[in-house]
Amino acid sequence: MNRKNILFISRERCDLFFIQAVRELVKDHNIIVVTSRHNQDTYDNIDGVTIEPWYNTDEIINICSQMDSPPASKIEKIEKELGTNCYQFNINYLLYDKFVRRYISKPSNTNNESYNELIPQRLLIEYEYLSKIIKRHNIDYAFFETIDLTDTMILDGMARNKTIKQAFAHEVNPIGGELRLRIVTGQHRRSPKIDHVYHSNKLNEESIRWAEQAIAKYEKEKPNTKYDNYHNELATILPKYTFSQIIDKTKRMLKGDSLAPAFIRLKNRLLSAKYFTNELPKGKIISYFLQLTPEASMCSQVPEFANQEHLIEQIAIHGKYGYTVAVKEHPICYGNREPKFYKELSQLPNVVMLPPSFPTREIITRSTAVVVATATSPGLESLGTGVPVVCLGDPFFNLCKNTVKIETPSQLWDVLDDLSVDHDELVKFVAAMYQATYDHPQYETFKDFEEREGSGIITAQAIKDEIALYESGAL
Repeated sequence: MNRKNILFISRERCDLFFIQAVRELVKDHNIIVVTSRHNQDTYDNIDGVTIEPWYNTDEIINICSQMDSPPASKIEKIEKELGTNCYQFNINYLLYDKFVRRYISKPSNTNNESYNELIPQRLLIEYEYLSKIIKRHNIDYAFFETIDLTDTMILDGMARNKTIKQAFAHEVNPIGGELRLRIVTGQHRRSPKIDHVYHSNKLNEESIRWAEQAIAKYEKEKPNTKYDNYHNELATILPKYTFSQIIDKTKRMLKGDSLAPAFIRLKNRLLSAKYFTNELPKGKIISYFLQLTPEASMCSQVPEFANQEHLIEQIAIHGKYGYTVAVKEHPICYGNREPKFYKELSQLPNVVMLPPSFPTREIITRSTAVVVATATSPGLESLGTGVPVVCLGDPFFNLCKNTVKIETPSQLWDVLDDLSVDHDELVKFVAAMYQATYDHPQYETFKDFEEREGSGIITAQAIKDEIALYESGAL
């Protein structure tokens, strides 16, 4: 295969696994890394890699703050060319600070507020910079952590209009007690390779056997990953912390971190407890699993549903008699939301709030359907358990015919009679997912996941395979 030119958008928190991936990919492809000037040394010692220095956050804000508002004609040209309106390029962080202030009850320590005030300026200079890089190096493909920043949104637009062939990110999902790495594209993080394998009907025997074994596990109990166990430990009012976590927090406090947020979360947990019930209601259940807030998967993919309290209210107020909406809190988010969040939802007569410690499997097996916006873990677990999933967003697993897509929360009640579960369809989807993804090392904490130890080589292989499919014309 001819060497392709791949653009990496560096993000310092990803350097550990990015470097592993770059070292592997540079053997077969030309790698160009965009990174901030003060981080340039991180990639300088990798033979064959071209570095394109860029500004750090503070520098970009300073440059943009000294710029006049861009001429409308320039921004309109970018909007038309990339098919995205100006403020959508920063859609995640337009919502991010609001949720931080609302739910975590403290001012944001990021530069997002300044960033948000300067979106047109940032869009212009980042578009012009990336356009030069792509032209200078004849870029074929781009890779970045996730589509949640202006530069990654620009590259996604360039992939849609074929300025570059494709823009990739990656995601790790649990299924059957394993973690599977998949290459994703687009704002909704779709998986073209999974789609291709699924529709090709060329499932190999290993994939079918793995799928059947995974589904058999779900029939007996939830196949947990190590990260599931970590979540469970966070689900109590007084969470357990490991010695290493305590040491890590102590180090951060010595650098200026405050204990105030931890006390606020503890207070919120104590005051919220009275709004939770530890029993599922009798009768039919529609379940919804609250997602981490704020999170790019909702803020950037389905911003219309990012206000989850409103989403749940809309499901409830249009509800049918005999159904209860069971809502479970996310373990990592427990304590971030103020008590009134749970109080107002629990006051709806057909809504029950379940604590994050409530067994997910028990909720799913009692559910007529599970409603998701982008919640991948509950969606995949529900499918594996044989429970239909109703998708408000456009998650990659809505490829499976055991899901139903709706546009608004009220439409949920119109599709209940159409829900069904087909075992052969489930085997086909799970087998396609297995065949088109990669075994990923399990991790025990969120910090472990951020460091992504050992995932760089796997990511590199996944990118190589994905590019080969694009070059063959299969995708």
